[in-house]
Amino acid sequence: MRNPWTSVEAEAARLKRTTLLDLFAADPKRVEALTFDAPHLKADFSKQRIDGAALDALMSLAEAADFDGWRAKLFDGAVVNTTENRAAKHWALRITDPPGGHNEITAVLDRMHDFAHEIAESGNFDAVIHLGIGGSDFGPRMVLDALKAYRRSNITVRFAANVDGADVADAIEGLDPARTLLIVASKTFTTQETLANADFVRAWGPARIAAATAAPEKAIAWGVAAADVFPFWDWVGGRYSLWSSVSLVCEIALTHGVFFRMLEGAEEMDNHFRDTPLAHNLPALSAAIQMWNREALGHGSYALIPYAERLRLLPTWAQQLEMESNGKGVTRDGAPLERSACAVTWGVAGTNAQHSFFQLLHQGVEEIPVEFIVNAGAQEGPPSHRAKVYANALAQARALMVGKTSAQAKAEMVARGTSDADATRLAPHRAFPGNRASTMMAIDALTPESLGALLAFYEHRTFAQAVLSGINPFDQWGVELGKEMANALLPALEGAAAPENLDPSTDFWLRQLRT
Repeated sequence: MRNPWTSVEAEAARLKRTTLLDLFAADPKRVEALTFDAPHLKADFSKQRIDGAALDALMSLAEAADFDGWRAKLFDGAVVNTTENRAAKHWALRITDPPGGHNEITAVLDRMHDFAHEIAESGNFDAVIHLGIGGSDFGPRMVLDALKAYRRSNITVRFAANVDGADVADAIEGLDPARTLLIVASKTFTTQETLANADFVRAWGPARIAAATAAPEKAIAWGVAAADVFPFWDWVGGRYSLWSSVSLVCEIALTHGVFFRMLEGAEEMDNHFRDTPLAHNLPALSAAIQMWNREALGHGSYALIPYAERLRLLPTWAQQLEMESNGKGVTRDGAPLERSACAVTWGVAGTNAQHSFFQLLHQGVEEIPVEFIVNAGAQEGPPSHRAKVYANALAQARALMVGKTSAQAKAEMVARGTSDADATRLAPHRAFPGNRASTMMAIDALTPESLGALLAFYEHRTFAQAVLSGINPFDQWGVELGKEMANALLPALEGAAAPENLDPSTDFWLRQLRT
């Protein structure tokens, strides 16, 4: 049986010899053929260096990787986290009408709702401080920023994640502890940075403390009243935890029903990913194209650029989701990977990005694919800005593809009165290579439902990429070694003797920083 990757490489070699503009010229219906829909989301892959034959090769690769089988395992609650022998059931947090009605998930949601009503409407609280790190910080922080239009006006929310004391000092600044709720979000309730910050804020004296954790007994032992502990489960990974009680702060800060609507939108995307055949499955197709760019075409990173200010924290959230999930070097079975399983995810919101690193995207030596996201629905702010933000997003994608030759640049300068000599000299600096790939995506509106669907899309795409690469995306052993070493060095920085057998550089800096 032929190795399916051989076919992918052959298609990549063929398409490297053509241009994006040639692909459009060869197929007048290219946009229609390469635009796909999912709940609340549309994606146009026509500006990717791909065609039907390449997609067929990628679909064969997915079949060889048993995409259907692993997808079924995910939604059956089977073990997909093979190194920790766990299911990954974050999608179950989004089932709005579970079989048999009320269950442990909806029980926690009901408690969150009642607690939020008490805090936000009692008149006794002005502020909430949410302490977490990683997924227990990125997710809720991003949701509240994205859904600002749905926020309550009477509750101030502060976040702190960094163990640098400035972060938690900023969090309490100007607040009245007697009117402040502290929420501590930690799956294990042993996270060093979070508990250090929590000890500080607890000593400051907040009126009430709540916890979101998969270790309720540890939260209670730390001092949280049992009635104010909101559990989640060990099958909820930290970077998938925003759908759980980790988003208690969102339930409080958002108006009634908004968080539940976000769960409903995510469930719509879950249903699409679970039930749609591979050839029309948007998260799976996007995953295949990500792998194509990374491994077949050699692009080691991609820029995620939302042309929507309210989605400005999306790239930060996606960085952790994708790189902590798929930044692996071995297969599920522990064998070394032949190809990378993950690109570098980076980006910020447009249009500001255009005045920052877009210079590199347009004229740098290496091609870096771009994923644009626009909000096709109602906009905040001045109505005239809507067309401007769309014009910029579309123009950037077109400029990346079309480019400008040196001859064109020279002709433009001469037409504006530049001398022939100067135009010849400057033309190479004003030329754009073009032929650079991008994807254009749009959410139908920036509503709780569409945000939920968008975030679930990225989660499922990350899982699909892991399946294609044959890795486990649900562990994160790569974060452990640094933690262990930090724990070993901490006593020395607090005055104890230094550990033995340190490398010279660490020993030098340990002495410098102790001084």
